[in-house]
Amino acid sequence: MLISIKPLLLLIISLFLSACGGGGANVIADPPPVPADFETTEYNAQYGLGKINASEVYADGYSGSGVIVGVIDTGVDIDHPDLISNISSGGYDYVDTDSDASPSSQGSSMSHGTHVAGIIAGMKNDIGMHGVAYSAKILPLRAGNSAGSFATSAIESSIDRAISQNAKVINASFGSDTIATSLADKWKSAHTNDIVTVHAAGNDGGVNPLLGAQLPYHAGYEDLSSTLIAVVATDSNNIITSYSNRCGIAKNWCMAAPGDGIYSTVDVTDNNYANNYGTMSGTSMADPHVSGAIAVLRSKWPSKSASQVVTILYDTATDLGVTGIDTIYGRGLLNLDNAIYAQGVLTINTASGNSYLLDDSTIQVASNVGNSLRNLLNMTVFDKYKRDYLFDMNKIVQYKPESGLIDELNYYDNSDSVVINGLQLTTDQYNNVVKIITKVDDINIGYAHNTQFNSENTDGFSSQHSLFNDAYLSQLEDSSSIEIAKDGVSLGFVSGHLDRENEQSIKKFNLSFSNNFDKGSSITARLSHMEEDKTFLSNYFSGAYKTGEARTNTLSLSAKLQPTTDIKLIAQYDQGNTNVKSLKDSVVSDISILKSQYYSATALKKGLYFKDDVLFASITQPLQITKGDLTLRMANGLNSNDSISFVDRYLSIAKSKLENEITLGYSADYAKNSQVIILFNRANVFVKSIELENQLMIKINKKF
Repeated sequence: MLISIKPLLLLIISLFLSACGGGGANVIADPPPVPADFETTEYNAQYGLGKINASEVYADGYSGSGVIVGVIDTGVDIDHPDLISNISSGGYDYVDTDSDASPSSQGSSMSHGTHVAGIIAGMKNDIGMHGVAYSAKILPLRAGNSAGSFATSAIESSIDRAISQNAKVINASFGSDTIATSLADKWKSAHTNDIVTVHAAGNDGGVNPLLGAQLPYHAGYEDLSSTLIAVVATDSNNIITSYSNRCGIAKNWCMAAPGDGIYSTVDVTDNNYANNYGTMSGTSMADPHVSGAIAVLRSKWPSKSASQVVTILYDTATDLGVTGIDTIYGRGLLNLDNAIYAQGVLTINTASGNSYLLDDSTIQVASNVGNSLRNLLNMTVFDKYKRDYLFDMNKIVQYKPESGLIDELNYYDNSDSVVINGLQLTTDQYNNVVKIITKVDDINIGYAHNTQFNSENTDGFSSQHSLFNDAYLSQLEDSSSIEIAKDGVSLGFVSGHLDRENEQSIKKFNLSFSNNFDKGSSITARLSHMEEDKTFLSNYFSGAYKTGEARTNTLSLSAKLQPTTDIKLIAQYDQGNTNVKSLKDSVVSDISILKSQYYSATALKKGLYFKDDVLFASITQPLQITKGDLTLRMANGLNSNDSISFVDRYLSIAKSKLENEITLGYSADYAKNSQVIILFNRANVFVKSIELENQLMIKINKKF
């Protein structure tokens, strides 16, 4: 009996092979942009962009394209070189009643509107500075003169025009302590038309904002709290300025943004400035930072309503002052990067209306799919606001661990056999193996645990180098099987699991016919039916990708030829068809019939140099799917009504880069209680993908 085995020498040498391409030239893709790429001189000229983390958003490709921002102000210089390409048609001058919304006279507020417009959507052209939403369009609406005086009727007409011109945001960098009911009702009309209105809190250093910014506080206008934002001004240290009104009673719909010493565009004819740019301070400058951020969000997710976008902006703001919502900073400091970034847990939605956590959805693939799932497309996932994001589907693909060289190195043959009254008992406590075989009235009856009846191990090697293998059960764990045989016909049943948690069950029924010839030669045909509940051919798709039960029918042919007592030639061929049930609430909407095959050929010679040494060589085509397709019904973004759109994607899971494997093995008892084992493998290894690897193992065991 074997008491223990000590390895005296362990040596593993792995030689990695890399593929060589043909004669075509390599194409080197440009690296994806990073935030630093956007932190240019133009970007840094307007320090507010850095304070709201705008470069992070630009690196992701968002800058307000397709969104119109209505700017109700003292006019916008529509021919300014840093604004001209971002001026929308349809603007109007309600002071001079013409279609040219540029300022028409000198005054202290002549450039106020132009400065505001530049903060929102100044062009990114390596000149001067650029806006928060540098790809958005400004709808210039002149309602105030160059002295800063606004007429109520002009503001009302401007709101109407912003609605008719499909503006998604209105910037209102003006206000007073009084407001006409008719104007208040116009702001309500903007709310009804799904427009976000952004209001400057005012520059009086007061505890509450100006009346226009506090409208939702007053009876009849409460609903505006979901689409109206009051904005207070902070300095370069993120501290509220002395002149800025505080959020006060408007704290629930108020937030902070940079407003002190902001550099932006000015009217090119303004005598107050020496060039086309100037610095201004006030909540009027903080306001357009928020308007630009709204434009970016509504450009990225045009299906989101005004109230949804405002909620996102509030929830993702950087908390300032007293923890939580407070009367100074309200919801906190605008944080554009955080507003764009996915919030909460990510989910995968199915066409049936169900959703699954991304973290609970994985694809664990066995080697039989090869590399066919290596280069999957991006998929659409959703955050807690049901915003769509692209996710690299390859990140959820995991290769199931396969037995390999390390397992072979750690294998010890601790088996012990005994025969009692015709009952043969074989145990291996180290590997938790039990096999019982007996005979009753010419009927052979057997039971096995964690081993296969037809396995025929070579001395010193584990079952992964058995002369016969059931390739469809190669990943079976904690299995039990029974077999009844008589006159070359046998019935068998195997039950077990593919995982250590015993959740992935598998059952297999076998009917075998064998014919034995002289000198130990034989031929066997086996028909099998295999049932898997949550897997198919040992592949496990979970969560949003889950599959139903799988049924596989296989035919296995094996032959053993023994021309002499010390030589064996063995060949095996397996072929199977698998039907997989698709589930209504899964992304995997259909799986075609899967065809699979396996074959191997082995030659074995005993007594080559020593009495009991063994040399064998084998070539194996591992079990692989040779034909089969998946249909994935995947989310493909959001429709204009905010519903999820779906598209069918077809994916072949037939064999891909699964090469024939070659094994050379030798074992010999070269001295008393000592054994040397040499193994060379040319094998497929499975890490992030399948690669061909040459492996060499030399192991010396000493039995005590």
